[in-house]
Amino acid sequence: MQNKRKLNNQMIYQVFVRQFSATHDFKGVIAQLDRIRALGTDVLYLLPFYPIGKVGRKGSVGSPYSIYDYRAIDPMNGTLEDFRQLLDEAHARGMRVIIDMVLNHTSRDSVLLREHPEWFWKDADGNVGNRVGDWSDVCDLDYSSDGLVHEITDTLCYWVAMGVDGYRMDVCSLVSERLWKYALPRLRKLNRNILMLGESVDLGFIRFLRSQGYSVMSDGECYKYFDVLYCYDIGRMQGSFLEKKGGTLSRWMEEVLAQDGRYPADYVKARYLDNHDRRRVAEFWQGDRLRTLWALNFYLKGMAFVYAGDETCADHQPSLFEVDEVRWAFGTDKDISSFISRLAAIKKHSVYSEGAFDAVMQGEDAVVCSYVSSKRRSVGIFNLGDAVDVNVPLQDGVYTNKIDGKRVAVTDGRLHMGALPVIIEK
Repeated sequence: MQNKRKLNNQMIYQVFVRQFSATHDFKGVIAQLDRIRALGTDVLYLLPFYPIGKVGRKGSVGSPYSIYDYRAIDPMNGTLEDFRQLLDEAHARGMRVIIDMVLNHTSRDSVLLREHPEWFWKDADGNVGNRVGDWSDVCDLDYSSDGLVHEITDTLCYWVAMGVDGYRMDVCSLVSERLWKYALPRLRKLNRNILMLGESVDLGFIRFLRSQGYSVMSDGECYKYFDVLYCYDIGRMQGSFLEKKGGTLSRWMEEVLAQDGRYPADYVKARYLDNHDRRRVAEFWQGDRLRTLWALNFYLKGMAFVYAGDETCADHQPSLFEVDEVRWAFGTDKDISSFISRLAAIKKHSVYSEGAFDAVMQGEDAVVCSYVSSKRRSVGIFNLGDAVDVNVPLQDGVYTNKIDGKRVAVTDGRLHMGALPVIIEK
């Protein structure tokens, strides 16, 4: 099995296939694999590419999370042969590929519903449906049936046998532990290093569903089965700050540090500023402060997570229900590809997987983070306000900023910080 701690050195790159390129398909992704790898990508994560249900469809093309057939490919995204080529090309460049799997629900006209209606959750009147009101285009699965557990496991094994390196599991907290207990040992026989990224859900959603009598796993429970989990456990505090809704940097950092005490010692979080369910961070932050946020996000303990378009500061969140391409800005002052690449390279150092992490606020707008291992130390200083002198845990002297190669001076235990971030390793 893989060393989970080393996942903290890696970067995930998320692709919504139909929105990624003008061709809306796997070939459009293949054409950019060199660029994606050059960003520092270790794991390529693809949103669902399966056929989308028609009953209750939202928008003209529908949500990729309303799946009609788990073992087929939507013709818009290409063919099975195209997908195999994408796997081969990504692997040849040293990237793993994980695919989105939606196992809490299917579309309302899915193959499974047609063939096995007994495998679906039913309301008090005996009608299939879903437990979340606004998910009106789907119906929930019921894992009390061994038949469903075995069928879904066979589906997961089908894609892994083809060469898929793992999964991003949609709303994994809502899916029965019966499935994970049965499926994971079988998946690991096919690939002992399979990567399991779980979209665990926010605390408010957990409390709501539990109040309705539904079984929902906490993040602590999810870590029994998943290598990496989303940060939705602290999503309200993080989002309130990033979207400038009254949240503070200090509150966000408090929650980041609290994760160290809540979860297993080798826990790993996926660190994103945005994703397909979140508004783009570039809608709220620009210029040097946006760069500082990206530097901080990469520096935090966990796997760095970049949603396609972030590297050119895209500020439009692509629709889940329409064809809505990423609005790229390569070659402009919004192109921060080389900056992202540099951050990914810095993150590869062993201190970021072996060292103890800390974060200390300096006023309201600056934070000094650090990693300390038995052999190395790293200090990251991130300022989102006006120029300020900050206390740093370093001896006086002149150091090299790992981000841009410039020299910075520590005097009387303090460093003068302007707008751009500083990372010092020693």
